[in-house]
Amino acid sequence: MDKASGVNIQFVPVVVGGNRGAYSLARAFYEAYGVKTHIISPMIIGPIENSRILKNHIQPDIELPEKFFDTIAKIERNFPGMKKIIIGADDRYAEMLVRLQDRFSEQWIVPYVNEEVFGRATNKESFYAACEKAGVPYPKTLVITEFQENLPFAFPIVMKPANSPAYQGLHFAGKEKVYFVNSVEEYRGTYRLMRDGGYSEPIVLQEYIPGDDRSLAVVTAYTSPEDGEVKLIVFGQILLEDHTPTGVGNHLAILARPEDSITEDVRKLIAETGFTGFSNFDLKYDKRTGRYVFFELNGRLGVSNYYVTAAGHNPATYYVDDLIRKVDLPPVVNKREALFNVVPKRLLLKQIKSEPLRKKVKALYQEDKATNPLNAEFETNVKRRAVVWASTINYYRKFKLHPPKE
Repeated sequence: MDKASGVNIQFVPVVVGGNRGAYSLARAFYEAYGVKTHIISPMIIGPIENSRILKNHIQPDIELPEKFFDTIAKIERNFPGMKKIIIGADDRYAEMLVRLQDRFSEQWIVPYVNEEVFGRATNKESFYAACEKAGVPYPKTLVITEFQENLPFAFPIVMKPANSPAYQGLHFAGKEKVYFVNSVEEYRGTYRLMRDGGYSEPIVLQEYIPGDDRSLAVVTAYTSPEDGEVKLIVFGQILLEDHTPTGVGNHLAILARPEDSITEDVRKLIAETGFTGFSNFDLKYDKRTGRYVFFELNGRLGVSNYYVTAAGHNPATYYVDDLIRKVDLPPVVNKREALFNVVPKRLLLKQIKSEPLRKKVKALYQEDKATNPLNAEFETNVKRRAVVWASTINYYRKFKLHPPKE
């Protein structure tokens, strides 16, 4: 049942992966339709443990197609004849679903573009080519396949894999999501680290755009595959990021707010890439030019997707209304303010150096417009509440060990 409209909708939501983003999307489905989400993951970890809104399916060999489809077949047997929609919770699982989408029966909705479009849009090298063609700002960039001594920009620089899904599955000592490099010696050592760790694809080198966490931003967009129109754009200003080596780039606190300056650039990039469904852009404000520059397009909802729901635009309803109910959706650009935050309020306020932003955060808490997606009132399990509390408090330790550098 669609709790908002009263329309009776029979469908089964399935999410692959067990991170905070998976739970956030399950919460969105529950809040909109009162349904449980089926989670397929290699193991049960904190966000998906002891939840009343989830049905967990543990598949340790999830990346082996025959094992993965064993679990898919089990869900099919339990819900014969019902529509099922399946979504990846991170880059790796979204890419897996794109690759395997033709193997699903007609019962399943796999809301992704084909492999060619997905690869072209999410590969950083081709994404920057799309930015160039569309006239959208992006950092000065060099993509290398082998070590190159002379660079077209000065240190410090940023190093990262051009192919995020290929890199995500690797495990090696010293691995970081993004590397901030201050000298040619560090550059050479980081290049060797990535290659020795098993990453053989192109590496992106970029100029460093100055600015702290609040210069960063995220944009979530939904584009209908039915008519190719961008139906939703939600901007979020990052207030705080994770600074642990393996967590760099994970958003911990996001202020959803209007930002009209990016709207046309988002539309241009979606048109240029031909991307449909949910896309997620990483940006940074360049105070030298007064514009936001675009870093990448992720072909999925972000791990911190609940900032979109908190702003009043539940992503689950876009999947269902567009792909199941076949409703003609109006284009919407978010005009509301809301706060997404997974760290203690006191810690967030301590880390924010801008007094106007501190006042804004306090006001949103007072107005009941601040949300931790893991902290839902309907989750009454004592063990779960204890795990969520402990993981929240643990951010004090993380920031003591890995404070922001700028």
